[in-house]
Amino acid sequence: MSIKSIFAYSFQSFYLAGSFLLLFIFLPSFYNLSLGFALSTLGLIILVSRFFDVFSDIYIGYQTERRIIYNKSKKKQIQFGVLIFIFSLIGLYVVQPSNIYLFIFYYNLALISYSIAIIPYDSIVIDQKKTLSKRFHLATIKEIFTISGVISALVFPTAISKILSVDLLSPQVIKLTGLFMIIISIIGIIFFHFFFHEDNQYQSKSVSIKKIKSFIYKNKKITLFAIITFFNLLANNFTANLFIIFVSTHLGLPNYAGLFLILYFVVTLIATPFWYKIGKSYKNMFLLQIGTLITMIGFSPVLFINSQNWELYLVVILITGIGVGIDLIIPQVELADILDDNKDNRLSQIFTAFFSIVRKAAIGIAGGISLAGYGYLEKIEYSLHPLIPNIMIFYFFIPIIIKLIVLLLVMSYRSKFDVIIKS
Repeated sequence: MSIKSIFAYSFQSFYLAGSFLLLFIFLPSFYNLSLGFALSTLGLIILVSRFFDVFSDIYIGYQTERRIIYNKSKKKQIQFGVLIFIFSLIGLYVVQPSNIYLFIFYYNLALISYSIAIIPYDSIVIDQKKTLSKRFHLATIKEIFTISGVISALVFPTAISKILSVDLLSPQVIKLTGLFMIIISIIGIIFFHFFFHEDNQYQSKSVSIKKIKSFIYKNKKITLFAIITFFNLLANNFTANLFIIFVSTHLGLPNYAGLFLILYFVVTLIATPFWYKIGKSYKNMFLLQIGTLITMIGFSPVLFINSQNWELYLVVILITGIGVGIDLIIPQVELADILDDNKDNRLSQIFTAFFSIVRKAAIGIAGGISLAGYGYLEKIEYSLHPLIPNIMIFYFFIPIIIKLIVLLLVMSYRSKFDVIIKS
């Protein structure tokens, strides 16, 4: 893949990731605090929508695999999905419907169109040849654009809110931020159309439930890795969904929520080249184990942080930002390595869709439980423990327990299948 083609490909992650952040971090808080939707209702919508999203991903993954078998273009499918996704962004951020049913329509349209684009898009990395670390190299560049897109999606509304002297989650700020991401998306997809050179290095011969079951049965790695990915994302998204609420209510710093998010992802961006450098020498799951340990250690002080000592939260952001960087690279690279055992009938789209389902299920469950659970407890003014704020249950205790489970699962995976040094 040429440098121009790599840039055209990776740049798509910029606006997709930025829009994704707005969709799952800013959107629930905005519709709750600015448009008056009940937090428990939003949590339920996210949970139910994610449930139906699972079935749509299965269908999209199957149809995408069939398209590849019949020499249909991944590129055209990505472009089609992005165009529909842009339409959904217009509805959610520009129109900003106060009608709950219109919100459900636009929200689910965003989920479906995102899947149409992201399944073939992610499989491009997965289908890179494992030579001269090209696969790890492309995944790293892609994630650098991903993090950059996230930072831009944070910097833009933060700057606009300061310039206009309005709240970060005001309708005006959200509308302008949505327009910014929509314009970038249009520019990105035009650039993708003209400069990305499609090169399908692997092509499946056939797709059936029997062949999928056969590969899963023969390759024990994939099931355990899917479980690891699910729990890791589950833990990450408990904290992600409640980040703004935690900073605004528990720390009493609503004006700093955007700045803290920016700092977090800037640290992650800076740490990514470091992970790339050591990733040349060490196996994927060893890196994930180290990253998980760093994240757990860095996150531990949250238990003792409150509005009086909020400065300690900056240390948490610095350490966890370093640790989470590897979480972005490893899933696609390790999945690609696993699929190398099935070169004759790789089924990349099917397993990309499968891991998309895993990712979305984790995000949906985390969002549903954290937002609906915390929102309901606050609504009825009930405390689970007299000495522990409800926000701490969902923001700290549940995620840290899940991260411990992830660490144990990664260690089990490595003991069965892995070594430390790359061959």
